[in-house]
Parts: sequence; structure tokens; C-alpha cells
Amino acid sequence: GPAATHASCDARAMAMMKQLDTAKHASATPSQYRMVALDLDGTLLNKEHQLTEASAEMLRSLSSSGFTVALATGRSAPAVYEHVKKLRLPKPLPVVCYNGASCRIFPAATTNPREEQSTLFEEPLDDATVDAVLEFAASIGMMVQYYVGDDIFVVCESEAHRDFVRRYQELTGASHTYIDSYAEARLAGLPSKALIMTDEPDKVAAMALEYFKHQGIDESRTAKVIPGSPPFFVEFLHPNVCKGNGLLKLCDMVGVTPEATIAMGDGDNDAEFLQFAGLGIAMLNARDRVKACADKVSLKTNCEDGVVFELEWLRDAGELSMPSKKTHVQSARHCQPRKNSGVSGTLRAEAHGPWMAMAMAPPRR
Repeated sequence: GPAATHASCDARAMAMMKQLDTAKHASATPSQYRMVALDLDGTLLNKEHQLTEASAEMLRSLSSSGFTVALATGRSAPAVYEHVKKLRLPKPLPVVCYNGASCRIFPAATTNPREEQSTLFEEPLDDATVDAVLEFAASIGMMVQYYVGDDIFVVCESEAHRDFVRRYQELTGASHTYIDSYAEARLAGLPSKALIMTDEPDKVAAMALEYFKHQGIDESRTAKVIPGSPPFFVEFLHPNVCKGNGLLKLCDMVGVTPEATIAMGDGDNDAEFLQFAGLGIAMLNARDRVKACADKVSLKTNCEDGVVFELEWLRDAGELSMPSKKTHVQSARHCQPRKNSGVSGTLRAEAHGPWMAMAMAPPRR
């Protein structure tokens, strides 16, 4: 039954997490870093949204040496499967997706990520927020992409709506489930995120916030509203959700402190992600606001294998050698962001939820 399936997924996830016990791998010249977490679009992927073989080889090498390699993206899980398969990492691969609303873990060298994945955590939107997003979108004639599990539900009422679906499929490779009413999607469950598709994301995001205010909805407690990148949608997430908080949850689960993590990104949704990491690197092609949050800016863009360039530089500088078992025993739950920029670095109390008690992380010594 469902309970048995859930238990099986937990056991499978725990087995994969144990394989990520990076403390088991020691070297004579230990580095302070134990995990590399990478954004996809605009960072690891080139302008064609493809993973180069040079990038894949570098990440396989890090994984083989005992590093935890993780991805962190605004994409849905199905939109990362092709990249997970191409990476063929020798260790399990955690992927923080939906901008931190969910985290999946995939076994080493998986060839069937859809069937072999396990879910580590999820934080969907609540009922009231979903109602407000759907009502607002209907009021302006916009289409909503409604994400539950591996499904993206859409109601297409015009050729413009169908064009947005085509564009999103070209961008991510994801497929959609066409329905006649969002009531059908509601039966599937609460969404990890919702997108309103528009070519004017800044304008529509501002309109959404005004709509929430007019309806007496406290946006700070119901939803996080983010203009999308690439700019043809507006994203709605649970207010506690961001890549930074997703990174903290993952760090605690794998027994790695945020200080022992290298993060690389380019978009506004990478701001806290870079702030919370021990070394936050903004891509050369990143927005200026994101560069201001980072410890450094890469010397090359995503179209020039900038990730590979930076990791090779760190490796040559001796910063990518595995630490001993006794290194970095501080818990992720006590970490505070250290960078001071225009983006808030406050660690939300809500980030320290029930996941802290999960016994999925390897024992700390």
C-alpha cells in the first residue's frame, strides 16, 4: 500500500545518503570544502541549456574523490532528468529543485532517474495561496503551470497559452498534463510551485502583489513572488522556500556544514544560495545584484565552461582535497549567513523544521 511505498522510499534515500558520508574520505592535505552545489541555467549549462562534457567530467572527478556534488535549480524534477543521466556520477546526486521547495536524490550512474529517485523534503504552497494565484491569473487571462510531483498541469484556453507551453518545453524538455479545469490539479495535491506565464514578468509580479493586498492577503506569510529567468513567467513559492534554505536542509541531511560548501549561480533566485555557502561564486554573466551577494565572481561565463574553470583553479590551489573525519563537526543548524549585502541574509526560523530530526545524515563524530 501507500505506507509501504513511502517506507521503501525512505529506506532507499537513507541508503543513498550513507554513500554521501564524505567524512569517510581523507587526504593528506585536507580542504575546508566538502560539497559543491551548482545552479543549472546560466551557470552549469551553456546558452543552449546543455551540459558540456568538460563540465560532466569535472563533476565526476569531484564525486569520485569523495565530494558531494549537488544541483540546485528552479526547474522541476522532470526538467533535470536528462542532465542527471548525462552526469553519470559515481556517487548519489542530490538535486534541490523548484527553487528549494523540494529535494530529490538520484542513485549513482542512474539511467532511469524518474523511477529510481527518492524525495528528501518538500514544502508546497498552501490552499489559500493556490486559490489566490489561480483567481488572479484568471482575472488577467493568464495560464498557470501547476506542479505536483513530476506532473505539470496546465489549462490552455488560447493559442498564446499553447505557445508558452511550447517555449517552456523547448527550454526544459519537460512535458505537460493538459486538463480542462484546475480543480483536477487540486485533486492531485498542493503544488510545489506555480508559474503564471507572461512576457511581462516584472509587471505581472507587481500586479500579483497588488492583487494579494487588495484581497487582504499577507504576501509575506502566503507566497514568495519571483519574476522568472528566462523572463517569460512569474513564480509563486511558499514564503519559507528559497535555494538558500534548501541548501541548509540538504547540508544538515548529508552532514556537511554550509561553510564547507561551494555554491555557484547567476540569477536572483541564487542570492541566498550564494550567501549561505562558505564560498559563493557568481558567474561572470550573473546579474549585478547577485554578484554583490557573492564572495567572488567567476572569470568566465556559463558559455565558456566557467564552472569548470573555477573548480580547476580551486583544485590547483589545493582547495578541493577531502578533509579528515574530525574536520567540520559544527552542525548546519547553528550556521548564520556571513555576507552582508542588499539581500537579506537572515536565516528564517522556519528553515529549522522537522527535517532536523531526520536520522538520514551520517553520524557526526
